[in-house]
Amino acid sequence: MDRRELFRRTLWGAAGIAAGAVPRAGAREFPPDYDASRDMARANWKPSFLDDHQNETLLALSDRIIPQTDTPGAKEALVNRFIDRLLAAESRETQREFLEAMAYLDGECMVRYRTAFRYLPAESQVDLLRLLAYPHSLATWGSEAAGESTGYKHFSTLKEWVSRAFYSSEVGMRELGWDGPPHGEFAGCTHPDGSHK
Repeated sequence: MDRRELFRRTLWGAAGIAAGAVPRAGAREFPPDYDASRDMARANWKPSFLDDHQNETLLALSDRIIPQTDTPGAKEALVNRFIDRLLAAESRETQREFLEAMAYLDGECMVRYRTAFRYLPAESQVDLLRLLAYPHSLATWGSEAAGESTGYKHFSTLKEWVSRAFYSSEVGMRELGWDGPPHGEFAGCTHPDGSHK
């Protein structure tokens, strides 16, 4: 399966789930040679769901979660663009959950650093993410159980979106060992009598 088909199936699957909560748009016809990954890679690409600040924040965040090393990272895989497309087709509840997680990230940055996440130096971004990446149990005196920390919950939401988008991309699939679409033609059963022994 190529990236175009994967993108198409993912988008239609997300749209199908959201169909009950969001009014349905008319079906869009694509020509047989249409490649959605080329559309997302355009130099003049603009987000369709996120605003510019949210998109830049997501770009910085995804680059911290899956940075470029000896292999391409989330930024090179255009994770922010893929997530933007998926969110545009998601339910309002899922959209709200994602945007709340993004807002929490910027809110914590404003409290701690007096600026938004995207403007922080890389070291400060990493420090904040290290703090949010692990659950904290801030039990109060006399209470029997502590709830899950809000920061951890929001970071987990964002990390899940970024990692799923990355490993759905051609770059991410290659990192997992995929070497492209099947080569040659599938011959079918090669047993002379057609049995499956």
